[in-house]
Amino acid sequence: MDIPVSPDSLIQSSFIALAPEVRVQVAIDAMAEKRASCVIAVEDGKPVGILTERDVVRLTTQSLFQVTSTLAETMTTGLVVLNLSETHDTFALTQQFSKHRIRHLPVVDAQGEIVGIVTPHSLRRSLKPEYLLRHMRVTEVLQPDVIHGFPGNSVWELSAQMTQHRVSCVVILDPESHLPVGIVTERDIVKFHKLGLDVKTVSAQEIMSSPLSTVAPLDSLWEVHERMMALRVRRLVVVHASGELAGLVTQTQMLKVLDPVETYRIMAQMQVLIDRQTQELNRLNQELQLNNQTLTQLSAVDELTQVANRRKLNDVLREQWERLAQHRQPLSVLMCDVDYFKAYNDTYGHLAGDKCLVRIAQALLSVTWQSSDLVARYGGEEFLVLLPNADERAAEKVAQKIQAQVASLQLVHDGSPVADYLTLSIGVVSVVPDRQRSPEVVLNIADQLLYQAKQQGRNNYILKLLVSSSDSEATNPILLS
Repeated sequence: MDIPVSPDSLIQSSFIALAPEVRVQVAIDAMAEKRASCVIAVEDGKPVGILTERDVVRLTTQSLFQVTSTLAETMTTGLVVLNLSETHDTFALTQQFSKHRIRHLPVVDAQGEIVGIVTPHSLRRSLKPEYLLRHMRVTEVLQPDVIHGFPGNSVWELSAQMTQHRVSCVVILDPESHLPVGIVTERDIVKFHKLGLDVKTVSAQEIMSSPLSTVAPLDSLWEVHERMMALRVRRLVVVHASGELAGLVTQTQMLKVLDPVETYRIMAQMQVLIDRQTQELNRLNQELQLNNQTLTQLSAVDELTQVANRRKLNDVLREQWERLAQHRQPLSVLMCDVDYFKAYNDTYGHLAGDKCLVRIAQALLSVTWQSSDLVARYGGEEFLVLLPNADERAAEKVAQKIQAQVASLQLVHDGSPVADYLTLSIGVVSVVPDRQRSPEVVLNIADQLLYQAKQQGRNNYILKLLVSSSDSEATNPILLS
């Protein structure tokens, strides 16, 4: 019995296609933004390679890997592809996934040009065997052997485990109770690369998905399916009633256990439902496009300088303020302003001014070293450097490095009365945050110090220590030189 499946409901026509010569960082950013599991390299309309989430995890552990590499240098070639005419037999497709140990099958037309991809996810959505899934339990597909780690493990260590064991996730266990508290997936590693953080210093605790959404061994596979669809995930952690880890259930495992004869019978009964779900898929795709537009508008990166924007700064400042207040650790803020920038624009033009701001942003990035440090464009020609866990001595060293780095750029500024080259004025404030004070007070004081630096001749910095309210009986902030 051979019931064809409509290609529209089986083939995922929305996918990321990039030229092989683009930078791999562009591909990783696109995967993170679109929540896509792969990027297809396309030349003259034909697929020539693929970069998957698993590839990104594998590359993370390689010391020679650079995000400035091209897609052609990192992608997997020798693709297994499907002709459009071969997509009628859904169970032959499942055998392709198992035979080649892959999760993506590019589909090409008669001319060899790519028209879409088939994944276990799209295949399972096209089948939708509700009746069968309602009568099967998690225990029937449970994967009991789970690779696990601990909150203190670095991202690099987690990536190495995924690569070594060829798995798509690591379950994070509490080091004392050994109960599952989080999960790190290949998709998390991809998003991590988009942020440009250090894989050897950032821990699992900082990027893991927590709290966990779990299922029980006796839950039906239909409940698992519904939960996966609602959370937009490809795997769920299974726990016993005691909270102990029982295993994992994945989309791929659910697909493998479907009996062909029973599934074909169910498909014949549910053709109308499949058509409805195709319409629902189209609606969800439209919603996804609208959501992506919204996410683009709310992007955390300044378009010109590619450092954090004001929105991102405010979010990070509030988060770090709360964290540092809890642990009684210092925070330093450096407010930087380009001296006589209006004169620079008037002398060299706004295009040169934009290029100047980009160079300044890169100089600021070059003197930060901790993954928690943040460089943001505060507005116009003003930048702000956020240094969590840095006291006034560390902040002063950074201020000195910033001025030295900017001086080394030797950006000629004939319109400046203080130097032949472009310079910065900096206001520096250090404080141990507390919950009795708003983090905005630090920004206001840094701005005041910046103003003082300008009043005192520019091309300098002024540093003050703001005494915590818990360390002083004074009701107003106290500034110490």
